[in-house]
Amino acid sequence: MSTHGRQFLLRFSPVLIVFAAAACETATGASVPVRPVTLFTGPSSGAYYYLGKALADVYNTKIPDAHVTAVGNDGPGGAGVNAAAVEAGEADLGFSRSDLAYVAYRNGSTRDPNGHPHLRAMAVLYANAVHVIIRRDSGITKLADIRGKRVQIGDDTGTSSGSLARMVLDSAGLSVHDVQIVPNPRNALSRLRSGEMDVRVFASGYPVGSLDDVGPESGVRMLPLSQDAVDRLRSRFPYFKPAVIPKGTYRGQDEDYQTVGIDGLLLCRDTMPEALVYQMTRSLFDALPDLMRDQPAARLINVGRAPATPVPLHPGAARYYRERDLFR
Repeated sequence: MSTHGRQFLLRFSPVLIVFAAAACETATGASVPVRPVTLFTGPSSGAYYYLGKALADVYNTKIPDAHVTAVGNDGPGGAGVNAAAVEAGEADLGFSRSDLAYVAYRNGSTRDPNGHPHLRAMAVLYANAVHVIIRRDSGITKLADIRGKRVQIGDDTGTSSGSLARMVLDSAGLSVHDVQIVPNPRNALSRLRSGEMDVRVFASGYPVGSLDDVGPESGVRMLPLSQDAVDRLRSRFPYFKPAVIPKGTYRGQDEDYQTVGIDGLLLCRDTMPEALVYQMTRSLFDALPDLMRDQPAARLINVGRAPATPVPLHPGAARYYRERDLFR
């Protein structure tokens, strides 16, 4: 078990024991054990964390025989390690980008370089928009100008695939040999502002809590992707989709930001009971109007696209989509 998994168990085991021992009353008076469920979200400043907390509240209200604990991850890799955690049984549910989940399912991860056959999907959630954030006085005006600059690049995502930054560089005809690599820095945005690095690339729902300002006084700005770059990314990596972050999403953002997006998934383990996954899938979409009022990222969820996952659907989720006639 990974260090992260041991820390989780040490921190939450007493809680889980209590919930495992607890019971809820059915209409007939019989008691049903309450099943503890862990949901791995993402960094505490990101959209996955807040959506995960809200979703756990929905489940705990709507599903009395399960208790869901949403767990954030501010360590290396963020939500990128969740597919491996679900495979290993350290989490029952987890958010992940579709590209990372697909590679993990087929090829494994850095912690286990074999396929992850226990991964199942519950839903496509929303597209994580690629953000290319640059130091404002870096002299960068287009992707090709990144040559020779200090770029955050790392593979601590829990998969053996290339990183998002590598793919963005590729769209500009560049490779890691054409830039100065800054490996996986913490506090990347503050390091951009302080001049320790020049470029940070990440994908997230928006707005990102830590990216509070991109105006002239902020020290950073958003570098949009040209149409050529978008087309090259989509031709090389078909899981990318055109995306636009509307102007005003961030303070000082005066124009729509053209970029690409990668679907985010809600994953589960194949050992989750079919009835429970069905209830969770139904509860997610029944509660979507309320989630959309409170969670900006939830406003991007499209139930019509929910079953279109690159990882096999869990039978419980598939049953819900069949009932809603959402398969095409």
